Amino acid sequence: MYFLSITIGRLFEPIGIIWVILFIACLKSIAKKDKRQALFSGSIVLLISIIGGTKLPAYLLATLERPYIVEDFSALPVCDAVVVLGGGHSFSSKGMFQIELNDSADRILTAVELVRIGKAKAFVAGGGGFSEKGRQQGEGKLLKKWIEAWKPFDQPVYDLGVNSNTRDEAINTLELANKNGWKKIALVTSAWHMRRSKALFENVGFEVVPVGCDLQGTSALENMWRFYPVPNNSGFNHLAWYMHEQIGWLYYRLRGWL
Repeated sequence: MYFLSITIGRLFEPIGIIWVILFIACLKSIAKKDKRQALFSGSIVLLISIIGGTKLPAYLLATLERPYIVEDFSALPVCDAVVVLGGGHSFSSKGMFQIELNDSADRILTAVELVRIGKAKAFVAGGGGFSEKGRQQGEGKLLKKWIEAWKPFDQPVYDLGVNSNTRDEAINTLELANKNGWKKIALVTSAWHMRRSKALFENVGFEVVPVGCDLQGTSALENMWRFYPVPNNSGFNHLAWYMHEQIGWLYYRLRGWL
């Protein structure tokens, strides 16, 4: 019954609808003996099935995550600061603390807990920007406001202002570090994003303790079926994150940032 309900649900998702239409088109082409059209639509059906119905995209993403999985958080060294990169939340004018959490909110939870258990002397929040009353402001300000209201720890909280990318976060963190005498940081971000992030922060002069979280690929490998006949968008998300990191690494190398 559970399998049937999942199947029916997937058939009404955008990817599922496209898959069904192409599958029907392929069958019609076969009936009409239109080999070229059948091969074309059938190939797309197969590609969508592999990406959206197998563990292959999750496996690829997990290869980026694996080196940065932390088995024992209590064994991590004490650092000058915990730096959490943006991506775990966004601005929402109607949300509590004006925060909208997303699938990468593990970053925030992990960073807060590291400071709470005494693994750093300060909390630094990164993130992009948002517009409020015609002014551009940093998303890290939202986290700062929330943490200072809840007070999960006594260490100071800083935000990095508006950042366009991870390199901006590294440079702005360095400016803050120079003022406070920081050298060693615990860097918190999605494990699949850590290779590029760690290289950027090391390139500007930090000693980095990588703390990977938001294990999208690894979790999917543990919880997904090996193969599911009707695809959904999770595999496409995993593949998009994997490709984003691979292309991002190449782009940063070409720019001389790594």
